[in-house]
Amino acid sequence: MLRVMKAFVAIFFLALGAVNALSVHGLKTLVIYDNRVTDLDNYSKFLDSLKQRSYDIQLASVNEDAEVLSLYNNDERLYDNLIIFPLKTRQISKQISTSKLVQFHTEGGDIMAITSPEGLVDPVRLFLNELGIYPSPKNFLLKNFNENGPSGSHEISTSNILNRYVYDGSREFELNYEGSAALLDNGEYIVEILRAPRESVCKDINNKEEDWSVGSQGHLIAGFQTLNSARTTWIGSSQFFDDENFSTNGPFIEELTKWTFREKSVIKSTGAVHNHASGVSFEEVPYKIKDEIVYEIGLSVWDGAKWSPFTTNDVQFELRLVDPYYRLTLNASRRTEDTQYYSTGNFKLPDHHGMFTFLTDYKRSGLSFITESDTKAIRHLANDEYARSYEITNSWVYLTAIGSVIISFILFVAFFIASSSSLPVDSVKKQQ
Repeated sequence: MLRVMKAFVAIFFLALGAVNALSVHGLKTLVIYDNRVTDLDNYSKFLDSLKQRSYDIQLASVNEDAEVLSLYNNDERLYDNLIIFPLKTRQISKQISTSKLVQFHTEGGDIMAITSPEGLVDPVRLFLNELGIYPSPKNFLLKNFNENGPSGSHEISTSNILNRYVYDGSREFELNYEGSAALLDNGEYIVEILRAPRESVCKDINNKEEDWSVGSQGHLIAGFQTLNSARTTWIGSSQFFDDENFSTNGPFIEELTKWTFREKSVIKSTGAVHNHASGVSFEEVPYKIKDEIVYEIGLSVWDGAKWSPFTTNDVQFELRLVDPYYRLTLNASRRTEDTQYYSTGNFKLPDHHGMFTFLTDYKRSGLSFITESDTKAIRHLANDEYARSYEITNSWVYLTAIGSVIISFILFVAFFIASSSSLPVDSVKKQQ
């Protein structure tokens, strides 16, 4: 009986692990929509694709649930992810302001913001502006230069996707897009995903003279990632996700949501260590100048089910005082079932004492960020640790000069004494 119970518990936890295995982040997701703009029945395939991946979806309408709609209960975050469809209201709710969206994102919540020419609520717009994403105002539509009608539909190949960590391009097909565009600033944490076609322009449908973006300066999809790896994705088209387009756009939408909600392109460090080249740790023998040491860090990547070794060739190590003294590209070393280790090999510490930082700062657009930092003292040599003079090659010239002077003086004295003793006695007396 006890064995049966243990087996049951094991199966339960395996099943529980399988449910939560898709994302390293949580799965509790709030979907906010405006039923005047969005009929969720037209987005059933999109929502079903999330549910099939074990997401816990909670729907909330700003028209019906605005009074109770909140992201926090006191200081406790209620949701892991947030999806916002286009909204026509002036605000989302009294509890969800721009500052609350910033707080939610800063504290690790992932956000997918979907806007359209018909719906862009101010808290969402201002939140996106904080990230450096500037969607076009209401009533702006992306159109071709030579297009005069109301339609703004575009077919864009997935080969134009700008970030391989969002979509790797393994399959090429056309995306159907009808919506608006955004301008981006040059922030280092912005992730460019899809630019507007070169022949397009984002115009006010009520004022043909006013443009928001022209050509590929506009973006149709953009992302942002914080230092704690929380992600936000903006898409300027709600039709992009509807059932009519999902048969075409679905494979890309699945990859986009996986990236946004951290099912993919997530890496972690299993720890960084550094020791003397002999294997002795810093705690046993503190570092001194010119010591030989070795530095190693392990990296893993989440593949949707488990952690696997992360393979790359651009991981760098820095040894910093104020500015880097060394910047070394790490080489792949040993490998385990879930971790790839990278090492500097043996290298000498600089001939300078002080508090040095051993740093790996790995930031690549589209990947979660890795920062491993450790500060240790490197001491100068003690008095009895300096090399003796004869061990210094440059000193041989001076030692030779000193030796030759001493030998010359001894020879001179010996010669002088020898010469004096050979003088005749009579001649000495005559001189006196």
